[in-house]
Amino acid sequence: MSFAVDAPSPAGLTTPPPESPAGAPQRRASAWTRRPWFVNVVVAAILALLWQVLVVVNDRIPGIDEVLSFLGTEITGGSHGGVLAGEFWPPLWTSLQRYLAGLAIGLPIGALLGMLIGASALCRSLLNDSVVVLLVLPSVVWAFAASLWFGFGWAAPVLAVALTAVPFMTVNVRAGILSIGTGLNEMSRSFRVSPMRRLMHLLAGGAMPSAVTGTRLAFMTGWNSLLILEWFGSTSGVGWRARFWYDSQRLEGFVGWIVLYVVFIILLDWLVLRRWERRAVRWQQATLTFADDDLA
Repeated sequence: MSFAVDAPSPAGLTTPPPESPAGAPQRRASAWTRRPWFVNVVVAAILALLWQVLVVVNDRIPGIDEVLSFLGTEITGGSHGGVLAGEFWPPLWTSLQRYLAGLAIGLPIGALLGMLIGASALCRSLLNDSVVVLLVLPSVVWAFAASLWFGFGWAAPVLAVALTAVPFMTVNVRAGILSIGTGLNEMSRSFRVSPMRRLMHLLAGGAMPSAVTGTRLAFMTGWNSLLILEWFGSTSGVGWRARFWYDSQRLEGFVGWIVLYVVFIILLDWLVLRRWERRAVRWQQATLTFADDDLA
């Protein structure tokens, strides 16, 4: 009578179990779901399906074909019937000018406040709570406040965008500076590094990942604030054009401009902000970043 004895494996080595054939399709499926573009296509298809369901349930909701037809007329400047003609580029250009002007004002102010609060205990005790209060205020508050202060004109939308951008930039820059280890600060003082060099190389460099994230958030929330203000307190721009069609009971026009508004901010994020964030922090792992997903 004989017994079969398995040969012992070398120390520290184990033979991996054979993979089941069913594992390959599962791995392929998970690889597809990890692709951002694939997930975006699936989400867009689901939203389009839900849209069509709502059209069937409620006949007041315009269909996708109606909205696309309206957008084609609006972009090409064709006739919507009667004296109404399509207008796309003038409202968009007006909103972009206000948007960029507001960000050009709000981002530097927010960065400066963030550096002061992060680097100085006195400034932190005086300004920290106030910035937190500004951060939790919704965009509609800034839109209405700017409209009341400056009325219909260029100052109100620019101010609304700037006020929306300041707290987001301030909080993120502050967090980036506070994340710098105390050892680096003590070492810079021990080696008698000048305050300007500490500011440029230590504080600004250490806060860069968080500052980039704050900039990205300011871009997105500022666009939202601008739309709200132009809806209620302007006679030009993307928000005003959307309200014009809403007041005219042309819901396909209202939905069309909202779609353009959403598509613009998505393209801005995908094509500009996310790529810029990756390049800005490629020398250092970002601690507060939204660009961890792969770009396909």
